[in-house]
Amino acid sequence: MTFPFDITIQLNQSGITGIQNKTIKVNGGITTFLGPNGSGKTQLLRGLKNSLGTHSNGKKIRYVSAGRLGPMETYRSDYDGQRGGRPRFDEATFGNKSSTTRRHQNETILGDFGTLSERPDILIKVQERLRKLFKRDLTLDWDGGVLKVFFSRVDETNNNNYSSAREASGLLHLVAILASLYDDEVGCLLIDEPEVSLHPQLQSFVMDEIIKVAGANNQPGKKLVFISTHSTEFIEISSVQQLSTIVFCKDILDQPVQIDPTIGEFQSRKLQALLTRLGQEHKLALFCHSPLLVEGPSDEIICSAINRKLNINLEAAGSQILPVTGKGQFPVVIKLMRLIGKKPALLGDADALTDNLDIISVFTTLDKANFYASELGHRDAPEFARNIYNDFCQLIANNWADIQSHAEQHYYWINRDTDKDELIAKRRSAFCWLFTTDDSTLSSIDNGGNWLTIKSRLSRLLELLEKLGCFILRKGTIEAYYQYVSTLTNDEKPNAASYEVNGLISETTENVASNYSDIIRALDYCSQAEKINEAEAIRDLLLAIVSPALAKINNESTENELKIYSKNLFGAKSSLFDLAIEVEGEDIYLIVNLASDILEVNGFPLKIKKGSNPIEIVNNSLRLN
Repeated sequence: MTFPFDITIQLNQSGITGIQNKTIKVNGGITTFLGPNGSGKTQLLRGLKNSLGTHSNGKKIRYVSAGRLGPMETYRSDYDGQRGGRPRFDEATFGNKSSTTRRHQNETILGDFGTLSERPDILIKVQERLRKLFKRDLTLDWDGGVLKVFFSRVDETNNNNYSSAREASGLLHLVAILASLYDDEVGCLLIDEPEVSLHPQLQSFVMDEIIKVAGANNQPGKKLVFISTHSTEFIEISSVQQLSTIVFCKDILDQPVQIDPTIGEFQSRKLQALLTRLGQEHKLALFCHSPLLVEGPSDEIICSAINRKLNINLEAAGSQILPVTGKGQFPVVIKLMRLIGKKPALLGDADALTDNLDIISVFTTLDKANFYASELGHRDAPEFARNIYNDFCQLIANNWADIQSHAEQHYYWINRDTDKDELIAKRRSAFCWLFTTDDSTLSSIDNGGNWLTIKSRLSRLLELLEKLGCFILRKGTIEAYYQYVSTLTNDEKPNAASYEVNGLISETTENVASNYSDIIRALDYCSQAEKINEAEAIRDLLLAIVSPALAKINNESTENELKIYSKNLFGAKSSLFDLAIEVEGEDIYLIVNLASDILEVNGFPLKIKKGSNPIEIVNNSLRLN
């Protein structure tokens, strides 16, 4: 067996319309499927199980499901609510003699414990690791033709055996995975979510064991290993070759993405250096679709807090805030993310635009950039950006005196590095002053018309960049948006961000939306998720219940009759609302209250006059116009 080789995954038998077979490239002993829930990883693994026959070297193909502990739950839990809180721990069994012949087809831990009962050498390997690393011993016993498994503690004097159903689920998962890894009868092993029930350190141990056995299965003790995971502990990407073993999944209807390690982009020293030092945050970004790159910890703290405060649901929508150390790393990180099929966005300080065009050119050279530029009356996006930038720099060089007294009050100027080019500090502080000053003030300074023009042109450029996913902080840095911290040093930035978050949490959502609008646009761009609105969710049911109730009520109606009537029409759903009748002279009103403490909907109680338009009243009351 020689790497790489292609495998066509058979998916056209899945029964789901529109799913086509997928082809992946196996570049090494471990192939890892990454993607959000619902992206098709499990379907790909199952399809792969049926496609590996010619690559198994005559050995078994073993698939281990994410729900592998399922058969044990009838012994470990009150699975039907009739156990009286007393699970059948001591009745746990792992199959019979005949089931061991099917152990490689069994996708649960029953197959792996069947292997342990048949292979004393594998049992010894597992037992030794349990004893030395986890202070547990493992005993298998055939009792009346059924397999029973017991554990005991080796670090206690009274080390009596106890049923496997009483053991921690993580250790049961561990034993099963180790048994499948050490089984040399298996040539191809597929594990769906090996991290289930394992704490991070235990996940790292399992990954180390996977690495030991993974390889070409025509070599002794080696097997092809395929895993689907949501855990960074099962990702090894310190080199381009390792990155090429990852299959990035977006949707089962789409072709998964893999990188070609031989293409020119991956010969870049900067990119190779980045891979060798990827941290936990970068690995987390591999699981999302649209990572949002920010400049440092302070930016991450603030963005995360705003995300939670405004219920933007960034992570659930497939994004991840990714702090990048130093703005100079932006271009290479963005390039890497695009190569692996991601759509990265950037939230950068003003200096990401004022210092040079290196960062924004990563966006203005995108294929769609010229289309957006044409909407602004320009044919070429890079030229559009370059002309505005050059004119901005020229205006500052020639007319700094016009704004000097104002711009020198800005953070960028006060904290400038006096050993570096002073012109850089001028550009930074001038940009921020322009965007924090109203047009009437600008028009009153010397050459005010020129400054207003360049501000307008810069605004158009910023609009273009934001359509491409590049967001520049108009006030300069994240700290310039703070409402609760006035002065700080570089060393204090993370502490100041935490202090700001405390104040932000107690603020109204309206004030947060106003004060942090530049940041919120970046978060919304990456989320692109519809806002959760429980009022919308209940509107149709509310109208369905209210309309016949309005038609039914009269002067002689009782609330009990109304309740029975609604229940007959809508069953249990009618209990979501309390209906009452109110008579005022000749007018009859239906009073509707929300009978739930968990739904977050304002506008109740509703008072709806018989004969009125309930749609209009409901929409107005729930603010759904």
